[in-house]
Amino acid sequence: MAIIWPCRVSVQEYAAAGRDVEVPRLSCEDCREPLIFWSGYPRFSRAVGVMLRIWVRRGICSRCGKSHALLPNFVLQRRLDLASTIGIALTRAVTAGAGQRTIALELGVPHTTTREWRRRHRARAPLLAAGFAAMVVAFGGRAVAVGGSPERTALEALAAAWWHARRRFGDGVGETWEFVAAVTGGNWLSTNTTSLWAGLAATGFIPPEPRPP
Repeated sequence: MAIIWPCRVSVQEYAAAGRDVEVPRLSCEDCREPLIFWSGYPRFSRAVGVMLRIWVRRGICSRCGKSHALLPNFVLQRRLDLASTIGIALTRAVTAGAGQRTIALELGVPHTTTREWRRRHRARAPLLAAGFAAMVVAFGGRAVAVGGSPERTALEALAAAWWHARRRFGDGVGETWEFVAAVTGGNWLSTNTTSLWAGLAATGFIPPEPRPP
């Protein structure tokens, strides 16, 4: 399992810290007990065509024994590229009608990769639109009109949910795509069948504030 946490430094700063990267003390999503840091593992992330090697800390629950990968909110599960890169690509494709090769060239990724993002987004668009529209209402906003292109509606509902979350919770929700990574548990465009909203805090759709180390 993975827990997304609100990272306050850039991906470049995070990568430069290596194994010394500072991660807040998080709680087990099942037991709510503070996790004990338990080693970690390296992974690569691509930031606008530049490959960065980052260190992902792991935590283990002293009560239930489950271990969790502690992912910064600029990455997604099972995706090489940053959440912001994918978000920019989808926005350009869905709302501006840009071609996949053009987008890929701008972002420094293979066009087959941007095509796969679009395919996954199209497949999950109805679920994304419904989930983010529900968040808007939960955060005190008006229901998002659902109609027309599911892909466009999903992005509009996503943006509206972020805006209302930021108004209610402040800067802690992060930027748009960091927010998306957090509320979907990093599974925004995952190929698995796990619910996008599984494992979120019961108090709403924003993960709880991490405890200080």
